[in-house]
Amino acid sequence: MSFDVPVAAPGPSRKPTRPRSRGGLALALWLAMVPAAASDGAAARAAQSPGATIGEVTIVRHDVFDTGIEGENKKAYRFANRLHRRTREPVVERLLLFAPGDPYQPALLEETARLLRAQGYLREAEVRAVPRGDGRVDVVVETWDAWTLNPGVQGNVGGGDSEYGIELEEGNVLGTGARFSIAQRSRRDRDETRLTWRHDHQFGRWVGLETQLRDTSDGSGWAVAIGQPFYALGTRRAWGLSVDRQASEEPFYVRGDKVAEYRQRNRDVEVWWGASAGLDGNRVRRWRFGLREQQRRFAPSTDPALVGPVPEDRHLVGPWAGVEWQQDDWAVLRNRDQIGVTEDVRLGLRWTARLGWAGESLGSDRDAAWWEIEASRGYPVGERDLLRLDAHSAGRLEQGRARDATLGARARFYRQIDDRQLFYAVLEGERGYQLDLDGRPTLGSDTGLRGYPDRWANGHSWARLGLERRYFTDWYPGRLFRVGGAVFLDVGRTWGRDALGGDNPGLMADLGVGLRLGNTRSSFARMIHVDLAVPLDDDPALDKVSVVIEARREF
Repeated sequence: MSFDVPVAAPGPSRKPTRPRSRGGLALALWLAMVPAAASDGAAARAAQSPGATIGEVTIVRHDVFDTGIEGENKKAYRFANRLHRRTREPVVERLLLFAPGDPYQPALLEETARLLRAQGYLREAEVRAVPRGDGRVDVVVETWDAWTLNPGVQGNVGGGDSEYGIELEEGNVLGTGARFSIAQRSRRDRDETRLTWRHDHQFGRWVGLETQLRDTSDGSGWAVAIGQPFYALGTRRAWGLSVDRQASEEPFYVRGDKVAEYRQRNRDVEVWWGASAGLDGNRVRRWRFGLREQQRRFAPSTDPALVGPVPEDRHLVGPWAGVEWQQDDWAVLRNRDQIGVTEDVRLGLRWTARLGWAGESLGSDRDAAWWEIEASRGYPVGERDLLRLDAHSAGRLEQGRARDATLGARARFYRQIDDRQLFYAVLEGERGYQLDLDGRPTLGSDTGLRGYPDRWANGHSWARLGLERRYFTDWYPGRLFRVGGAVFLDVGRTWGRDALGGDNPGLMADLGVGLRLGNTRSSFARMIHVDLAVPLDDDPALDKVSVVIEARREF
């Protein structure tokens, strides 16, 4: 938990549901993501010099439902609007990157719109310039609230696992933008009660606080973070402080079954400061410097039937330095990873790197250098298609040898067939070297192979190919959910033995169909998935048809 510290995916604590990748794919993507000239749109925008100033700024705030139109002029929707506290005007105003009298810069209006749409309590936002003809430009900021109260039951089913619970969550407390939640959840690994508070402007504009208390059936924990992020491209200063402590019992899985476990105690403390010269043309560079403590202590399970391998203790303390570079180049799209809502897609190159040192003289249990690197960019292909690339690497150097080192990449391709159909392909993976025992990847339903149980396969490396034909409809039942669907094929495998020395299952594949319900009104459960997947595998331990029902952020 921290404000605005970039961490390479999957990062140092990646157990157990984030898969990892083969080095050849990663190297190809690293070579592809070299700086390039800005897109025609960004270059044209950068060349503009209107010479105007901003006149009047008008903020128009809309409720969750527009009762002025026939489809939403219903008693239930009018009652919902009365129950919901609309986002306050000062809350919207403090997100604006401009003010009356400032020089008119179209790029700041576009960035402000993206910043507004990134807030979970707003489902849509528009920022428009209205020329006055006297050297001034008025600006209209229009926002549409999302339903942010979640008093109810939640659950996911699939992959041989079920999650259910009750939760009281308010993502826009009294219209202030603050988030509060108390939740009780039951999962395969543990039962958990969690209390969370987050306010990005707790101590003034963009000085935020996030706190969390956790009580679980296998331990407990707490976390607190305070800081000011690089919230805009022009932000010159940023800082953060975070503490996270947790005790838990972590399992080892073989073919989806828990066969062993160990006890784990984590302590993470980090403080950092950052500086930037701001936006230079359409590029920005940021520097960060910090201190980090990462402690992992392990012990055997108290259950004799689950005693197994125990990871090696780690205690790393020391300074680090980081740099971030990015281009201001974005596309505003629809019907890619969502249904019928605005999607802000980064096209410009962005890369971050952190290099750190942990020394015995500083309290570490070893001398080690560590690194975290990630990069991404997007490429428009013709007028309707899109290619998005990501790559990452992380690890440690101890006594001249790499430890817990990973190199991974992901390529996503979107081909728009027509206004109602999209072909989507994803190829991703990761190569691991000398991985810590608590950081080995798993592959299954929870990581993209929908016809298999969660954590079905594991090893030191993995790869996955996903192909989808996505369908988008105009059906909008109750003006609450937009309906779509998908036909998909998943193929993947792991390499290397599992943590207990067993073989991996080799190539895995499944074929299926799915229903998608795009939740356009609330800030939670943005995309509901109902998938039926058939594993193309004769393993008798597998169900002939796997049913997966879950809420996710994307299609």
